[in-house]
Amino acid sequence: MHFTSRTLLSLAAALSVAAAQSADCVYDVQSAPFHLRLTSDDARLNDTLLVSVHAGPPFRQLVSEVLLGEKYPGNNLSDISINFYYNTTSNNDPNLNCLPGKLHWAPEQSWPSVFGLESSLASNVLPVIVSPTQGEGSGPQFDEEGKLFQRARSFSPVITDENTWSGANYYKWFVCATVYGNYNYGDALTWVSGGLPDGKDCRAVNVTREWA
Repeated sequence: MHFTSRTLLSLAAALSVAAAQSADCVYDVQSAPFHLRLTSDDARLNDTLLVSVHAGPPFRQLVSEVLLGEKYPGNNLSDISINFYYNTTSNNDPNLNCLPGKLHWAPEQSWPSVFGLESSLASNVLPVIVSPTQGEGSGPQFDEEGKLFQRARSFSPVITDENTWSGANYYKWFVCATVYGNYNYGDALTWVSGGLPDGKDCRAVNVTREWA
């Protein structure tokens, strides 16, 4: 895979941030293994599992296991992971700006992984990328029913006299055809930042943690 100088600089900077953060925020509490199950009105996606797939070192995307097998029948898909782990920190220092948790696809990984969204001014469809370069992301979280969500505060960047902040859980997951680098996955997990997705072949989903 070809990396531009911008990509390499971004990766180096992000790794530096991750290394600096790791000195304070150590994600030393690991969950039991679990699967990520999709529910959807789309019959082909409903009740299928997400797996992590290679999208260029050290990047991973999350795609439907069943549809990935249909797209590449008979191919050796040894570089996929069906099990996931959720690492949190045991440090309760309120002065530290730690992520809620980090999503891992192996019990012991050689780098810290952060669940992030790859934004673009050209589309409201944001591919989910798991990598050490997504240090500014909010991290994945699971609600009481085990559903994956993003926690955000509603805020308008336009200055008004009535700016207010309020926390809310958002579940704006879609499976869409995506391109990331040289990797083209037709059924990858994405986030839609507003309105209906303008991406090709996007289908709404919920993602639920299911203990393995």
